[in-house]
Amino acid sequence: MTIEALMEELRARHEGAGRAATALRELKAQVEASARQLENPNAVRDYLDFFADYFDRAAVELEQIAGQLAESVQPAHVDALRQIANNSAAEQRRTGMFRDKWINRPLPYETVRPMLNAISNTSRDEIAALRTLAETAAALEPSIGQPESETKGLDRRQLFTRLFRPPSEA
Repeated sequence: MTIEALMEELRARHEGAGRAATALRELKAQVEASARQLENPNAVRDYLDFFADYFDRAAVELEQIAGQLAESVQPAHVDALRQIANNSAAEQRRTGMFRDKWINRPLPYETVRPMLNAISNTSRDEIAALRTLAETAAALEPSIGQPESETKGLDRRQLFTRLFRPPSEA
């Protein structure tokens, strides 16, 4: 993959994480309206706050990395992408626990099930998307230390100009 394609992928993940955080905040308003029908509205609020903050932080970091890749790929960029992917893998367990504890059982008010499903699905899907950043990090690794312009292929003229300079320029 080219650096431009990887930058676009990071921007797409940035936008996805931002959308997920916004969606979870909107769902929090629904939780507030339905709090009396939930068995433990505080647990749902905590879950929403945690993942909205997590996705916001990931979006900020992805935006910074995508902006810096145009200059050059640094080991810190690869490490940060791997860290986000690893953290997402660890947090995937939390999404399953939420589903098992609050959704996969009879609820006193079945009217809140679609809202709880939306909360679970939004966080689960974005966590899965952020886990793919490990592949992006692996694709970036060969380009570490190279400016963006050097990672592009050289055409024939550029290649020969770079390899065989006239004696006057040496």
